[in-house]
Amino acid sequence: MRPPERGIALITALLVVALATLAATALLSSSSLAIHRTASLRDSEQGWWVARGVESWVLGILQKDAAANKYDALSDDWAVPVDNLPVDHGHVRGRVVDLQGRYNLNNAVLDKVNEQAYRTQLDELIRGLTLQTPAPPGLAGAILDWADEDQNPRFPGGAEDSVYLGLIPPYRAANRPFTVVSELRAVHGVTPEIYDALAPLVSALPKVTRINVNTADVQVLRALSTSANVGKLEQFIQTRVDQPAREITEFNNTGALGGEAAPYIATTSEYFQIQGEVFVGSSRVALYSLVHRPTTGAPTVLAHAADAE
Repeated sequence: MRPPERGIALITALLVVALATLAATALLSSSSLAIHRTASLRDSEQGWWVARGVESWVLGILQKDAAANKYDALSDDWAVPVDNLPVDHGHVRGRVVDLQGRYNLNNAVLDKVNEQAYRTQLDELIRGLTLQTPAPPGLAGAILDWADEDQNPRFPGGAEDSVYLGLIPPYRAANRPFTVVSELRAVHGVTPEIYDALAPLVSALPKVTRINVNTADVQVLRALSTSANVGKLEQFIQTRVDQPAREITEFNNTGALGGEAAPYIATTSEYFQIQGEVFVGSSRVALYSLVHRPTTGAPTVLAHAADAE
């Protein structure tokens, strides 16, 4: 019969080997995780630097365009989207959006003289949306109430603190101009469906701006005039890439929009958004830059928004 001490020693040895194996496995797993984490941080950091480099590159393109052209159009260099532009260990894609090709949500509260005209335009823009559930009557009033400085609800459809404080959870109207378009999500009456349809057609700019007819969506242009000639407007849209309006008189001569739109349109733009995505290794970095390009001087970045994975 084998002595019991030898059996205990064998079990003890097996336990020691098992514990050592577990410790080695944990150490290898921890080391592998640390390596992957370091690589991810490295890729993400490189992605941010590439994104800022792309931003500087686009700013240069916008500045050169301003010096070369007296108008802004979809045929300009800045308007050409970039897809799969190779960089070290990855690629870049992105585009530049002319924010003056969109309705500026702040125009009505920044220009009191023409406030009613801007509200009519917003009413027409909302009316032209393709929705399964129609927008509530007077939704433009609630949108403008969100941005104006008083507590007097507009008629019809206005909404101030008296409405928002009754919600769960309660909150207050901003009572200052929109800073980002996504604020629309908080406006009374703006459903996810309405927001998804309206957001690509509007902007939130810090001063009163005109709509650039060379870059605006047809829905935005139609909202500027209740007497638009749809046929002539669609014809202009089809040809404007190759034959943009170099001066506003060229566009007015097409007869596409009625005279009521004349004070609110232009062929040049000051505000743009750079939308860039950088893929490096396993990381993704997205950078959105609000750019102001003055009539003279270099473009400047007014704001950034970003996300990373």
